[in-house]
Amino acid sequence: MTSKSYNDNFYTDHSQMSISSAEEIIPKVLDYIKPSSVIDIGCGIGTWLLVWGKFGVNDILGIDGDYIKRDKLLISNDKFIATNLEHGFESSRKFDIVTCLEVAEHINESEAEMFVNSLCNLGDVILFSAAIPGQEGTLHVNEQYPNYWQNLFWKNKFVPVDCLRKKIWSNEKVSTWYKQNILFYVKEMQLNKMEELKIEADKTDVTFLNLVHPEYFNYKCNKVLFYEEILRSPRRLFKHFFKSLLLKLGIREQI
Repeated sequence: MTSKSYNDNFYTDHSQMSISSAEEIIPKVLDYIKPSSVIDIGCGIGTWLLVWGKFGVNDILGIDGDYIKRDKLLISNDKFIATNLEHGFESSRKFDIVTCLEVAEHINESEAEMFVNSLCNLGDVILFSAAIPGQEGTLHVNEQYPNYWQNLFWKNKFVPVDCLRKKIWSNEKVSTWYKQNILFYVKEMQLNKMEELKIEADKTDVTFLNLVHPEYFNYKCNKVLFYEEILRSPRRLFKHFFKSLLLKLGIREQI
């Protein structure tokens, strides 16, 4: 992931829905854990950390690439560290909760295990989501179902806790990718100290972690139907791809 990964509008375009999602999800997280400190891996401009601050958690740290422009940050510059996530990362301290949301799909598969190991070294509770196959997105090089990540977390003796998705599944204020993918991973030997998470961990069935949200399913179905339709007409097919080419070139005249 480099400075060429995202255009200048990428984080601006996504920030409001990211904030809205965080405002809905964080209170649900607080039902299970009351953190005093949070580290966000792949924090972007700090939307989630901004919302954590609104809920009284001010001991925060954001980690992301050096392509993040400091003047766009929603958190203090001293709360942000730039690093190459694919090379792994470490901290001299642990945090009450580690968040890594829709980031892991950007990490090459050859580096995925080291990436998960780095997360597990930062704290005993991890809030995690990653894009599933076919989800689509900028520089998604390693889209995987949750069971893939579950196996990597288990190598560090972290277990999945699937208790948030049912609470946000139909919430229109939450982005679909969070509704579909978000899970806790908790260090197994620490679960007995976390009563609410322990109850949910015991109820979590790892054979049903791989879910596709209806919003994504409908999107894919409509996309297939659209392309089936234009493939029936050579003229429509040519017009569609020619317009797509013009848009990529920054030309917006109507054909």
